[in-house]
Amino acid sequence: MVVRVLTPDFGTVSLLAKGVNRLKSGALGVLDTWAMVQIEFGGPVGDELQNLYHCSLLDRMSGLSSDQHRLTVAAILAELAELGSPPGQASAKLFLWLQHNLEQLAQGAPSSSLLLGALLKVLSELGLSPFLEIPPGLDRNTPLWFSPSSGGVVVPADGGRPDVHARPITPAALALLRELREYPQKHALANCGEVQQCLTILGEFLHYHLERPPKAWHLLHRHAASTPPRP
Repeated sequence: MVVRVLTPDFGTVSLLAKGVNRLKSGALGVLDTWAMVQIEFGGPVGDELQNLYHCSLLDRMSGLSSDQHRLTVAAILAELAELGSPPGQASAKLFLWLQHNLEQLAQGAPSSSLLLGALLKVLSELGLSPFLEIPPGLDRNTPLWFSPSSGGVVVPADGGRPDVHARPITPAALALLRELREYPQKHALANCGEVQQCLTILGEFLHYHLERPPKAWHLLHRHAASTPPRP
């Protein structure tokens, strides 16, 4: 079996796991998707495919399988962690970011609002944090826009749409983005309607700025279209 793992010290690593399907291998059920495992591996320096010598299960993250939406959020987070963790590069921050959010998801945290806070954190780690400030003293009735191509919040002088990629953003949604960027742990208190608006905005921001946006994102929209809004 060939498996791909995220490590804190060596980034994303591809491993050749020989004989893992044998009954006496000790690895059956260990190398599952999302599982936290302890591994020993090695091989010639520079080889794209390393050899797995030993693995043991630390946490199966079984709570992720409680519903499809939770699995979709986990997939999006994993893709973003992989994107920021190239092979051979220490990736402790993104490793711990992914571990923390998967554990929260597995324990039943509100998946949509958790995703929102996690996206704001990882965008900051990738050097892509959106601009969320508005000019001081701005009239509260002035229309606000979020433009991926402009890097975030835009307040056009004429109040009109600044570009084809921009969409309106409410003051409440903007306040939520700013709060969760500062305090991601407050995701459980987020208003459901504002969360959905913010996810749409950040999803468009990701797809505009990343060469390889998360493939699982379309599943998030498919699920949202078939079910009521989630907390």
